[in-house]
Amino acid sequence: MRTTPGVLLTLLVGSISQAGEMSTSSGVPLTFESSELHDWAGTWGGEPFRSLMVLPGVSHIVSGASLPVVRGSAPSSTGIYLDGVRVPQLYHVWVGPSAISPELVSGFDFHRGPPPARFGRELGGTVEARLVAPSTDTVRAAGSIDLFNVGVLTQVPIASTGTELTLAGRFAYTPWIAASVINGLRSSPGPDLVLGLFDYQARVTQAVGRGSLRLFALGSSDDAGLRGTGTVVRLGTAFHRVDLRLTHPLGAGEAEAAVTYGHDTLGANGGGEASRVTVGLSERTLGARVAWRASLSEQLAVETGADVERRLADIDQSTTFRPGEAGDPSRPTVTTGVLQSLARATFAGAYAQATWTRDRWRLTPGVRVDGYLLAPALNQVAVEPRLHARAMLSETVALRLGAGFMHQPPAHLIDAPGVEAAALRLGMQRALQVEVGADVRGPAGFTFGADVFAHPMLRTVELDVLSFDMLADDPVARGRKRTAEGHGYGVELLARRALSDRWSLLASYTFQRRTLRTTVERRNDAGQVVGTEQVSLASSLEQAHVFNTAVTVKLPWGLTVGTTLHYNTGMPEAGNLLFSYTQREGVEPEKGTSRWIPADRDRVTRLPGYFRVDGRVSKTGTLGPLAMEAWLDVFNVSLTKEAFRYTYGREKGGLVRKPFGLPPVTLPSLGFRARY
Repeated sequence: MRTTPGVLLTLLVGSISQAGEMSTSSGVPLTFESSELHDWAGTWGGEPFRSLMVLPGVSHIVSGASLPVVRGSAPSSTGIYLDGVRVPQLYHVWVGPSAISPELVSGFDFHRGPPPARFGRELGGTVEARLVAPSTDTVRAAGSIDLFNVGVLTQVPIASTGTELTLAGRFAYTPWIAASVINGLRSSPGPDLVLGLFDYQARVTQAVGRGSLRLFALGSSDDAGLRGTGTVVRLGTAFHRVDLRLTHPLGAGEAEAAVTYGHDTLGANGGGEASRVTVGLSERTLGARVAWRASLSEQLAVETGADVERRLADIDQSTTFRPGEAGDPSRPTVTTGVLQSLARATFAGAYAQATWTRDRWRLTPGVRVDGYLLAPALNQVAVEPRLHARAMLSETVALRLGAGFMHQPPAHLIDAPGVEAAALRLGMQRALQVEVGADVRGPAGFTFGADVFAHPMLRTVELDVLSFDMLADDPVARGRKRTAEGHGYGVELLARRALSDRWSLLASYTFQRRTLRTTVERRNDAGQVVGTEQVSLASSLEQAHVFNTAVTVKLPWGLTVGTTLHYNTGMPEAGNLLFSYTQREGVEPEKGTSRWIPADRDRVTRLPGYFRVDGRVSKTGTLGPLAMEAWLDVFNVSLTKEAFRYTYGREKGGLVRKPFGLPPVTLPSLGFRARY
């Protein structure tokens, strides 16, 4: 790649936290504590991960679905890690409440660009979430209830044995009650409504000599739809993780060894009395990881490690039908089914990095090597050199540079069990990520950041959301058809004032472009394909401009108020997922009348921009040993409507194009929380 001043400028990564502080991390991410995020409006009562949608470099698919699109990449390309364990599904049914109890998360670090070398296999961002620290002195408990969920967290230390137990979880009681009431009021026989969502987390920490043994389990289950007799449709998802980790001093540093087991499922069925179809995806994973970190001197810190994961994915398809005349009780029931192996894949990696600090300079070279095995379709080794550098120009100004190669299997829009492993047969995705930034510590507690990034995409594979390409008869040809090259680039600005005695502010602006070299069809005025051409197209997830502001103000009498303002420009109207495809005026060949025909892909319009205001008010107080809080958090208090498609029709003899969207999606969260 030819070096230009513009490319050199893109090597600057701004992160407004910890300017001037020594860190053994390979890059300074955006770091937040849950206490800072707690009062942000629009986070459904303080769910930490929903605050990602306010940060620079992040856009959304549909407002309210807090699936982060980091620098234009699909949400499934961003990894969410909770104390070292990757969370496969962050929200119930992907768009509902968080599958992780907010009480359990103490904060997170957000890497928008190349993360530390211990992370790999992702082209999007990386989120490292931290668990609340084990309680060492007394029993602690927290309980919350809102319009949707009831949740608890309990921490019990056993000083005599050096043991601590933490239990947390939430149950969505409102959908369950609603389904029970609706089923009870039904006057005629028919299918029952099912609405069930719950999650759990459990941690046992045990002191072992100078080290610590930690057992961490978490999981989530969703079940929604109609079951029983009659016409039914039902969707169920679940994931479970069990992670056993030992950390212990070793030499000049600390060693870590862990083993993780996981089981993910996704099932759907639908049909009537005559026939029903059931499809289920299942993935079992078994992984292990080791690491060693040490500060060898005041100037030098090192980290090295390795990990391996075996994934077994299957797809179960069955059909039940009753041939014969409807209403005939003697009709036989015929069931056909097939259990098919979707993938048997192995992912293995090793990494090493060193952080050298001298005076005002910090340099972190590193390398990661990953192996991907899906016999007999793929056996590939990917080498990912990475580099981060930081220079303190003064006590208040820092410059930073980051670069690295990244690889990832093809991925769907959202995570689904087995999809990533099976998609290996379509070939790897590859990208170079380079970025440059500046951090400035300003007056009155303000910090400012500016980032410029460039992501040359050497190979991407965009999967069809509504079909499983990896089951194609010729996956190599299908992968070649969906392969594209392109590039992403953009600018990110951030102003931040952490919560003080009175108020806090976070304002972010993102300009981003993501284009892919793609084959488009050329159509004449009759809508007939007359040729093809290779052109650069905007990604279907690209929102060019995104602006957010979150303000929190503390008032007397324990009152806190906050608001969040959001604006984004629309994505290309390219017909993906819920969105329509741009139509243009054409001619009916036989009648010579006007009609709608598809526009060429590089000439599609964009969906309308969207503006939203969220609001929050809370009241805190104490009652003996209890700290209590009541809150009202309203997502989209402005009642604005988001148009995500256009309708194309005919009225009074003419062609008519109208924006279409759901009624304003306004979600209130009224709740109460108590801590002991």
